[in-house]
Amino acid sequence: MTVDPSLTDPTDGLRPLADPDPELRRWLDRVCAQAGAARASLFLRDPNSGEAVTRVAHLDEVAEIRVPAGRGIVGAVIDSGRVRRWPGDAPPPEEDVVVATGYRPRTVLALPVRLDDHVVGVLELLDGPLDERVAQRAERIVERMAGVLGASSLASQLRPRGELPARLAFVAEGIVGGSSSLREAFQRVALVAPTEASVLLTGETGTGKELFAQAIHANSGRAGGPLVKVDCGALPESILENELFGHEKGAFTGAGAATAGRFEEAHGGTLFLDEVGELSLKAQTRLLRVLEDRVVQRLGGGRSRSVDFRLVSATHRDLGAMARRGEFRADLLHRIQVVRVRLPALRERGEDDILRLVEHFARVHARRHGRSLCRIPRATQDRLVRHPWPGNVRQLSHAVESAVVLASDGVLRPELFEIEEEDERAPGASHPFAGLPSAAELEGQYLRWLMARFDGRKAEVARVAGIGRTTLWRKLKDLGFEV
Repeated sequence: MTVDPSLTDPTDGLRPLADPDPELRRWLDRVCAQAGAARASLFLRDPNSGEAVTRVAHLDEVAEIRVPAGRGIVGAVIDSGRVRRWPGDAPPPEEDVVVATGYRPRTVLALPVRLDDHVVGVLELLDGPLDERVAQRAERIVERMAGVLGASSLASQLRPRGELPARLAFVAEGIVGGSSSLREAFQRVALVAPTEASVLLTGETGTGKELFAQAIHANSGRAGGPLVKVDCGALPESILENELFGHEKGAFTGAGAATAGRFEEAHGGTLFLDEVGELSLKAQTRLLRVLEDRVVQRLGGGRSRSVDFRLVSATHRDLGAMARRGEFRADLLHRIQVVRVRLPALRERGEDDILRLVEHFARVHARRHGRSLCRIPRATQDRLVRHPWPGNVRQLSHAVESAVVLASDGVLRPELFEIEEEDERAPGASHPFAGLPSAAELEGQYLRWLMARFDGRKAEVARVAGIGRTTLWRKLKDLGFEV
């Protein structure tokens, strides 16, 4: 396959392309010219929803076209795996697409795009000849386009994942990847989300526990209710109690009005307790009582109020070990982890997931900051897949955002990524992360780097690391910092 130099360096070879769109557009223009068509569109099928969405297209009127599963000519091609023509053996163009674009074609030739014998998309040619000679010429170019997709970081996302439910709505931005360890987490969430079971999400800092909590809520019977988050590590115990239970008017100085707590706010929905391992034993006891009785009483007395919520908790700590040391109530642990979902560290997910996340975050941050994005050179890809990412997906996102902002020409060069060289895994070289270190060691490396990066500004470190200030101060003290 010829790689477009606008996307990668000439020495890039067949490394997964971080952005296949320029190459796909080049082939789209070519097939349109060779087939004598007025315009063309490449649709890719979302394996989760079944919806087909334009990836590259000759569209001046709208940003994209979305076709529901099984609808129209595109749906007919995906379902049958065969070339379809209109007029001929295919349904007429979708009327809502015609209305949206203002373009009513006279003819449509649609061809399946395959990866590993699976139909992953459709090439649609408008207002061109429908004869077999043109179809064969277009099929040869479709094979080239499939080759571009297969060598891109989209490949594993497009291939069907038979073990995942087709319509699991992972609505939160950032749940991107196809590694076996991530698919295992998807599978457990798919099974537990529609139930009322309490879920404990475990994993290192920055692995996406809040995003998975959102996905569990969105795929539950409580999706129409509130999702209420409490960061147990961000608040002192005295404030946390008021946060959870609320208070009556006059309960303490300054309590001028009665206020509902988080337990009440989550009624009919989901309560997400982040960093639940930071709760004091007193707070654990009160939480256990609420889970058992399903009633709360605000600070300052007053009547008891019934609460109905589904509990999702998260922690980066080993709660089992804490329970054995008497630091976490074993009976509470049993209550909050009816099902446990472990989220893998980024270094466990493999090169393909890292590159897919790099592409995803590059697009997101380029759009957010109004930056153009031309290419991600192979040297950058090599550096990023070597890095152990102790801060996991959150750290990768911040690193890509910084590079996007600093890339005046849209090229994400290696030197734009502010990551420690000594932390990278060079083949055959020793490094501080050799031999699969503990989560605590990796987290310590990440926090030290953040403290250096932000000149000791703890508020910034806590924000970027995604942890509360109280939790940060405790961790820094353990690492030997002055707090």
